[in-house]
Amino acid sequence: MAAMPDVKSHDLELVNYDGLLPGRDYMRGRVVSITFRVMADSSEHLDLLMGEVAAAFTHSRDERPFSFCLPGVAQGAWAQVAGRVRKRETSVDETYGQFHPLVDVQLECTEPWIRAVRPIRKELAASTDFKRGGYRFGRHRALRMPLRIPRNGGWGPPRTAMLTNGSMDTAALRAEIRGPVEGPVLVFKEAGQIVGRMGVERWPDGTPFRLTAGERLVLDVPVTGPPALTHYADGASAGTPVAPTLTQWGRAEAGRTVEVSIEQSKTSYDGAASGHVEWQPGRFV
Repeated sequence: MAAMPDVKSHDLELVNYDGLLPGRDYMRGRVVSITFRVMADSSEHLDLLMGEVAAAFTHSRDERPFSFCLPGVAQGAWAQVAGRVRKRETSVDETYGQFHPLVDVQLECTEPWIRAVRPIRKELAASTDFKRGGYRFGRHRALRMPLRIPRNGGWGPPRTAMLTNGSMDTAALRAEIRGPVEGPVLVFKEAGQIVGRMGVERWPDGTPFRLTAGERLVLDVPVTGPPALTHYADGASAGTPVAPTLTQWGRAEAGRTVEVSIEQSKTSYDGAASGHVEWQPGRFV
């Protein structure tokens, strides 16, 4: 399942010259091999389970979808291939007599792609650790001049998420920021550098944009076209479009990894903002 299908190479031999003339590569079909053990506790139970195996992996003239979720395959998302059963074999050995037979199934797929069918979701949280900085006077602490007051106030590190699109296609992106928070902004970083900042810091009249507890700001970034920001009141199912004040759009491009976090206004000390980011990958090989 994790192996890439064979490639049909169309490179051409060069006459009286070193190397090849590069041609276009194409993927061959995919072969999916599945081995699993049926665990029954009686002959009647084994009859039932093996009947289910036969029904699930039976002969078909048309390709049928096979859905799975495996760590390391399609980034662990629910994925799907379409194929036909070309082999189903049950080993009759000592484990068969213990009602634990081993089953081998082989699917042959004319299309090489593994397609993710559900989005990948990662949770986000703004920092809840605010350090107020300054100098603290202790009861038995000597005060000496010159007095150096440390400027170490500010938010601690937020809970970030690594957004990796390992598929061959740019993915649609959806993020949600939940209050309370002032000036909610979604930040994208790549190799430590900011490559995207999108959110709402102010209303059109210049007043600060705040989300109270229960309110949400949803950011939808399509594969192509302008993103959309929607504000949802507490418990509301219908939202109100809002104009962004930061439009450095971050996208889930194919083969790209970025770090995503929630940025909040430095004048708001609630530190309780949370949210998530999710994206729908495309084709994997």
